[in-house]
Amino acid sequence: MKVFRLPELGLEVEIGKFARQADGSAWIKAGNTIVLATAVATKDAKEFGGFFPLTVEYRERPTAAGRIPGGYVKREGKLSDAEVLSSRNIDRPIRPLFPPYYFNEVQVMCSVFSSDGKFPASILSIIGASLALTISPIPFMGPVGAVQASKINGEWKFNLTHEEIAQSDSDITIAGTINGICMVEGHCNEVQEEELVDLLFNAHEIIKQQIQWQLDIQKALNVVKNEPAAPYDWESWKETIKKSLPKNFVTQLFDPSKDIRRNTMASLQEQLYEQHKLAIEEEKISKKAIDFLFESLIKEQLAETVAQKNARLDLRGFEQVRQIESEVSLLPCTHGSASFRRGETHAMASLTLGTAQDAQKVEHFLGGLQERSFMLHYNFPPFATGEVKPLRGAGRREIGHGYLAETSFINVLPKQDEFPYTIRSVVDILESNGSSSMASVCSTSLALMDAGVPIKNIVAGVAMGLLRDENKKYYILTDILGDEDAFGLMDFKVTGTETGIMAFQLDIKDKYGLPREVFIQALEQAKRGRLHILNEMRKTLTAPRKELSMNAPRVLFFKVPVDKIGAIIGPAGKVIKEIIAKTSTQIDISDDGGVRIYSKEGAQATQAENWVRMLAGDIQVGSTHAGIIRRVTDFGIFVELVPGKEGLVHVSTIAKAKQRTFDDHYKLGDTLQVKITAYDKETDRIRLVAPELE
Repeated sequence: MKVFRLPELGLEVEIGKFARQADGSAWIKAGNTIVLATAVATKDAKEFGGFFPLTVEYRERPTAAGRIPGGYVKREGKLSDAEVLSSRNIDRPIRPLFPPYYFNEVQVMCSVFSSDGKFPASILSIIGASLALTISPIPFMGPVGAVQASKINGEWKFNLTHEEIAQSDSDITIAGTINGICMVEGHCNEVQEEELVDLLFNAHEIIKQQIQWQLDIQKALNVVKNEPAAPYDWESWKETIKKSLPKNFVTQLFDPSKDIRRNTMASLQEQLYEQHKLAIEEEKISKKAIDFLFESLIKEQLAETVAQKNARLDLRGFEQVRQIESEVSLLPCTHGSASFRRGETHAMASLTLGTAQDAQKVEHFLGGLQERSFMLHYNFPPFATGEVKPLRGAGRREIGHGYLAETSFINVLPKQDEFPYTIRSVVDILESNGSSSMASVCSTSLALMDAGVPIKNIVAGVAMGLLRDENKKYYILTDILGDEDAFGLMDFKVTGTETGIMAFQLDIKDKYGLPREVFIQALEQAKRGRLHILNEMRKTLTAPRKELSMNAPRVLFFKVPVDKIGAIIGPAGKVIKEIIAKTSTQIDISDDGGVRIYSKEGAQATQAENWVRMLAGDIQVGSTHAGIIRRVTDFGIFVELVPGKEGLVHVSTIAKAKQRTFDDHYKLGDTLQVKITAYDKETDRIRLVAPELE
């Protein structure tokens, strides 16, 4: 066993003690937070599948924080959304750092064995995964490092505690190689482009320290890397495929229509299959390998062709956004709905307003329940791309895209005290040709306004791409197509208002870092694209509707003294159940005395509010009520204002003539209009008068 430390960053790793049969393993610590990261590769590549078969799994164990899982099932099950998101954040920076012709199955696992909440376990896992690969014989071309940035009191800080991160309105994960930043994921509150660039390059200084530490460990362990065992002579076959294709074949792929481009690609592939039919039959090469090399050649030649034509695959200019069409109120039974179409990408958002009881309760592995009062669920059915695939629920892509879109709204939604609803947006992608997650942001923004949710600002999103020619000249593309994403070097999604950035996701598919100037240009270009999209959206709706949807429940919010909550609820909930039953409302009372009353009818909500306020001692002198006569005594009449609260109409306030005939006209249980004339908080006594008895 060997121990290596990086004191200036508080990191320590033990090598050779745990998971010794893995190809690489790291027992990595930051304080009392411990992660076991392992990497294992198969000895041989299986039949070529057309892609690199890397799987990454991140696990947060409740036992790491001294807890037992809640609910009936006490064993860890499928990954939570938080674990899926962290798994993606580990996968994305390491995936491009394997040899282009390495196709052995690789599995990376990161398990949190201990956590004190003082260092982000997900960040420790990215570093640990990189280190496990770096010290293994697996041909990994890393390392990578990572930090979590949070903005506290206007200042960016790195790798804060769980409690500090929860107080921040900005939370960003940044990963990079020795050359530059390669992955970013996070949300913020209208941050300016220059501020974000500064943050990324400040974070890179810390990342470089982590990477040098990993390289020093690799050197100290005398690690020898395996050479990929190639099923084919890739370079030779690549040259053969290139010679089999027409000269300047990439130019044939330039057309405004996705279908025409795909048909052209399919035709070129069929020609290749026919030319190499004998080799395919003799199993010297497979069709999937031919497709892989064909696409590799497109990637290599696309930037040069774009430079020559000064146009993109669909013949747009580099900054041109596809045609936008949007519409709201399409779905009559929802609380808000919106359709957003950008070129051949189309998103439909259905918005629902619910009560506080509809909020999703998420159990954090460090303890405590977190409530999500805003949810954005992204669905990508196979028909969106004209395919037939099995439907197996939300996958990692759907969860990741939905989370990115959801976090775009964190800082524009109204506070719960102002708008005490649970909000759920369900976005279905009806057609896709790139940037569907950004279409989800735009459609949800319009659906929120259509429902009358008082958001602070409209949010839009745009995806940016990147090409680089042989002369190292960069071409930044606004509103990328699916093919530009697949064949390009960058997928940079940016959401925001006209004031600043709200969320972003960056993946660099290049082993070289991007210069600062490219980041600056990409963000400036993204801002221009975002402003254009916002202007197009405003042609449909400029602001939230002033009235809520007629289908949405009405809500009243107020606070009562904490010591009165028991009286409102009553023994075994008897009182509050009666209020709910008699007023046809739903009532939620929080521990701090916050009361939310939901109802379809305003009059019923007001009746329930008066009832609760009166039980809480919030009794307004001068208010009138339709009370019920409960008792008649020598000194007056006791009238029930609401169940559990009575007042006295003293005999002195009743006309003498009416005192003698009272029994003839009024019976117990009859309704009597009364007015509150006095309330003694000390004794909880209410004095009433009955105008019709005076």
